[in-house]
Amino acid sequence: MSVSRSAARASRRYFDPRFAATIITVAPGEHEITAAQDEIVATVLGSCVSVCLRDPAAGIGGLNHFLLPKNNGNADPSAGERYGDTAMEVLINDLLKRGARRQNLEAKVFGGARVLAGATMLAIGDNNIAFVTEFLKREGIPIVSKDVGGTRSRRIHYQPSSGRAWVQHVQPTARDSGQEMAYLNRLKTQPVAGEVEIFS
Repeated sequence: MSVSRSAARASRRYFDPRFAATIITVAPGEHEITAAQDEIVATVLGSCVSVCLRDPAAGIGGLNHFLLPKNNGNADPSAGERYGDTAMEVLINDLLKRGARRQNLEAKVFGGARVLAGATMLAIGDNNIAFVTEFLKREGIPIVSKDVGGTRSRRIHYQPSSGRAWVQHVQPTARDSGQEMAYLNRLKTQPVAGEVEIFS
């Protein structure tokens, strides 16, 4: 029996007393948007990048999570938000549909660490950072804060209604690196069809 996308997403919501809020976890290749004051979007990043994007006037925002900068026409649209170019367009368009105004958008950027071994793998995080920096500049969306690069994974919590972001730096484990490598390999083998608070 298949699980609908909405049901799968609903299963990734839980209440966290530390934040006194409902946490909505965002998986690689997905995004979430909310305007609720008691909701926080969260994800875990290695070489992946997340952009927290919000319209402070409308009090609405969201977070995406992508692994590679550009699709370059090598994968079908179902790979979509796993690539930065698609992930950014989808997030912006969904925010505009929900009442955000493009001229009000501001961004916080996280991730792009060097957590995978090998010369080719080392470039993934750097390429993601370069892509999103250029994309936001081209779109005229200011980056109000960022925490990128380095060698540690990050846990991100972002409250779109206030614009607050919390970042926890964590030492990547062999399991984390293995999961990220497996995710990257799946991409290759799929058929064509403001303010940051650091805590430890």
